[in-house]
Amino acid sequence: MAYESSFDPKTGRIKALVRLSYCKVFEKSAAVEGGKLKYRTNGLMSKKTPEGVSAIKAVNAGIRHIVEKDWPGKDVPKFVKALGDRSPLYDGDEYTDDDGEVREHYEGVKYVRLGNDKKIKFKSRKGEDLDIDEARELFVSGYWAVAYFHLYTVKDKAKGGNGIFSTLDALQFYKRDEEFSGGGIDDDEIEDLGDDEDEGDDLDEKPKKSGGNKKASSEDDDDLGV
Repeated sequence: MAYESSFDPKTGRIKALVRLSYCKVFEKSAAVEGGKLKYRTNGLMSKKTPEGVSAIKAVNAGIRHIVEKDWPGKDVPKFVKALGDRSPLYDGDEYTDDDGEVREHYEGVKYVRLGNDKKIKFKSRKGEDLDIDEARELFVSGYWAVAYFHLYTVKDKAKGGNGIFSTLDALQFYKRDEEFSGGGIDDDEIEDLGDDEDEGDDLDEKPKKSGGNKKASSEDDDDLGV
C-alpha cells in the first residue's frame, strides 16, 4: 500500500514522504554564500508515483491553508505563483545547471526546501529516538524519510516581502535506496582503507537503483501550479 502523506490543519503540521537530496542535517550550512546557517535538506516528491502525488497534495494543502489564513480573499494559485522562489514548493524540471540541463534526480519531481536553525529530531521507522551515529547511517542523500514540517509566512518588506517558508521539525527513516553522489564531502571525511581488498565482504545486497523519472503534467485540483 502506498504511503499516505498528510496535512493537519489543527497543528499546521505536514507529514510527507520524501527522498532526501543535498542532505546536510547534521552540521549547519548556508544555502548561498553568506546565507543563514541551518540544518537543511531538499525533499523530492515524484509527480507520477502514488507516494509522490500524495506528498505533493499534502504540501499544497498546507500552502492553501496558510494563504487563506494569512492572506484571506487571495486567489491561491495566482498568489502562490506570484511568490516565485519565496514559496516552499518547487518544480524540479525547472532546477537546471549552467548548461540549462535539469539537475540529476530532479526531472519529474517537485521538491521542498527544508531547514531549521535548531537541531531536528531523528526517528526510526518505529518512531523511536535515534542517536547521532545511528542517524548518520539512515539520513543520507538518496534515502527516503518522512519529513515532519510546518509552514510560516513573512510579510515584512525589509525581509523580502511576502513569502511562505518551511521549518523542518523531524525526520523519520523510511527506507534505503541508491545514494546520490556529491553533497560537498570534505577530504578529511574519506577513510584510509589500506592497500588490500577484502574479498570476504558481502556485496550481494545492494540498494535498489532509482529509475529515471519522466516529466508529467498534473491535472489534479489540488495542484497549485508550484
